[in-house]
Amino acid sequence: MARPMTDHPESEPYRLATSASHLLHRAEQLASERFTQLVNGAVTLRQFAVLAAVHENSGLSQSDLVRATGIDRSTLADMMKGLEKRGLVARMPSTADARAYSVRLSQSGAAILAAATQHARAADAAILDLLPRTKRKALVETLTKLSKLAAEAAEKAEREAKRQAKRQARQTRQKAKARAAKGQTKNNSRKPRR
Repeated sequence: MARPMTDHPESEPYRLATSASHLLHRAEQLASERFTQLVNGAVTLRQFAVLAAVHENSGLSQSDLVRATGIDRSTLADMMKGLEKRGLVARMPSTADARAYSVRLSQSGAAILAAATQHARAADAAILDLLPRTKRKALVETLTKLSKLAAEAAEKAEREAKRQAKRQARQTRQKAKARAAKGQTKNNSRKPRR
């Protein structure tokens, strides 16, 4: 369960101006708008992030891309369909997991990525240049730490969900066995004796 911020008692009114989640969203909006202006709509900042992640680790599965980019599964699945339709990525069955797709950057995708990289840097600068030089590194380090902690929390939640699913499956099997044994016992007691 989420805890309230310690320096803002719950009796105080909620203020967007001091909301970390809102302020992070506003900073992302600034970067995204700057990026969109510079690339003339060739790709969105999130699509660029996917292309960059695929470039860094060609052959990732879509599940790996969810972890690498922080984009939720359903949004990423829709995005992958669009990127594949535009010829920017290629999805092929994974050699490691028959249920998964391996994602690779196409030549067109690599060209878009190369052209958009300078614009991604400019989008980063749109945020960082607003800060004094002495604060820039600290912001990036804090965001890196938050990202790492969020990834660790997501991995922990995923492991726990898998454990919970296994427990539920085991309990379901045990109940089914118990019902079957109970039914067998009833059937044996109903058999006429000769």
